[in-house]
Amino acid sequence: MIIYERNFRVFVKLENGEERDFGWVFNEGYIKGDSEYFIATEKTIKDKDNPLVYLTTVKWAIFSGRDGRRLTDFFDWISPLGLVRGSSEYFRAEKDKMEALFSLDGRKTKWFQKIRDRGALTGESKYYWGKENGKYALYSIETNEKLTDNFKSSVLAGALLGKSERYIVGSYGDEIFFIYDIKDKKVVSKEFDEHKLVEILKNGGDLEKALEELKL
Repeated sequence: MIIYERNFRVFVKLENGEERDFGWVFNEGYIKGDSEYFIATEKTIKDKDNPLVYLTTVKWAIFSGRDGRRLTDFFDWISPLGLVRGSSEYFRAEKDKMEALFSLDGRKTKWFQKIRDRGALTGESKYYWGKENGKYALYSIETNEKLTDNFKSSVLAGALLGKSERYIVGSYGDEIFFIYDIKDKKVVSKEFDEHKLVEILKNGGDLEKALEELKL
């Protein structure tokens, strides 16, 4: 794969042998050999005095490294996590300061204030943390069912990372945490503080083992 610049445009050598030019291309995915997809904008911004400032003012889409076809709608921003880096079929896109998860077939979740990086997006599980009205809840990418109460935090551990069948860490605030069962939808442990949380995460985030000590 060859990528070069000419007259403020970025040229990408495609798998079919052709070249296509863009205004800017993320150095991710097809460009690095991680997948057949890459993120680009068609608007020229490299002719600006400080082009990096304009990255958030243009629209972005995912393109095919095979033939250069545009595969998605244009968005305000697209994360390279997931599809573009070759770790899942999903990607996260932003529009009007809201985020959602998509596949190449279209939008797979509702729009949230924020969706955390790990979980379904990165191919570690079928779950994701979505933020609404300042609070996080865990959802299933397969059903979009809400699996938890509204939490103050969104800890990256347990089922979210594929390290448990049913347990995640929740918190209602004040840096007080607990283990939550997403199958039975209830708190199943004693409360613990941030120091204990750090200890659990340092030990690999094994919530089943932690539950033996913290069980109600």
